[in-house]
Amino acid sequence: TLTEEQVADMMEAMTAVNAIGGVGTTQMTVVNVSQTGDCPNGGTYTVSGSVNDNSGSGSATIHVTQGFNDCKATSKKGRVWTFNGMPNIATNISMTANQQTQAFSITGTQVGGITFSSDLGSGSCGINLAISLSGDADSFEGSINGTACGHTIQQSMSVAP
Repeated sequence: TLTEEQVADMMEAMTAVNAIGGVGTTQMTVVNVSQTGDCPNGGTYTVSGSVNDNSGSGSATIHVTQGFNDCKATSKKGRVWTFNGMPNIATNISMTANQQTQAFSITGTQVGGITFSSDLGSGSCGINLAISLSGDADSFEGSINGTACGHTIQQSMSVAP
């Protein structure tokens, strides 16, 4: 079992692997993504999914699945982590925006898991998170709730004028 600090260290290393390109801004854009790439210290990752952007109605959805195959990445502390899918991590996000009022809302989930190893040992890590953000040009509030690697995650954030 990893401590919260060790989970944060591992998640930081995973961010070195995550990359999703930009999306065009035509009235209705559908982009399908399927990519396999090399991890920073060996192994591979996969990203597949779709982005449906309907700027005419002010809405978009993103569905992305990430997989890992002996994917090695180093955290800022210098620890090398190796990741494999359990079987993968699926992220689903829905967004709406009003161009006139600049009001927006974003909801999403991130569900799945990985297996990991480092000099700390090896194990598996389940992820089940819900994400919610809403606001406008002057303020926003949001939350991330759920579990990651056996730890309860409950984070709230807000910015007010």
